[in-house]
This record gives sequence, C-alpha cells and structure tokens, in this order.
Amino acid sequence: MSHPEDVQNRAAYPIMFWPKRRIQKCGVCKIKRASKVAVDDKWASENSSYFCDVCFELLHSEEGPLNCDFPVFDYVHE
Repeated sequence: MSHPEDVQNRAAYPIMFWPKRRIQKCGVCKIKRASKVAVDDKWASENSSYFCDVCFELLHSEEGPLNCDFPVFDYVHE
C-alpha cells in the first residue's frame, strides 16, 4: 500500500534493509574487538566470555594458551 511519505520514484524499489553488523567488544577492557571466545573459563565472570588477544594473554599468562582446560575458539564477528 502506498503512503504519501514513501519514496515516490519506482526505480528506488525494492528497498533493501540490511541488518546492522554487530561487533562484540572484549569483555575485559571493553575497548578492543573480541578475537577469542572461551567457554567455561574459570577466570571469567560469564560463560561464553569474549576476549581481545591482549586481555586473553594477560588473564591466562600463567597457564599459557595451550594449557587451557576449557575450549577457546577464534571469534568471527556476526
């Protein structure tokens, strides 16, 4: 149904609305983009915690990234 406030030019249709890309920030510093997601991390406040590379290394430096007893995945932004 046409409305007076709609674009009146037929060439402008169909109008496509793309969802805005969601960028997950690091759960520690809240500044950088997350590059890792950890599940059941004993050092994190939430399950499925998001980390940038720097914060992940600082928080897990004593254990080392290969000795984590929980799954860690590279995070691909949605």
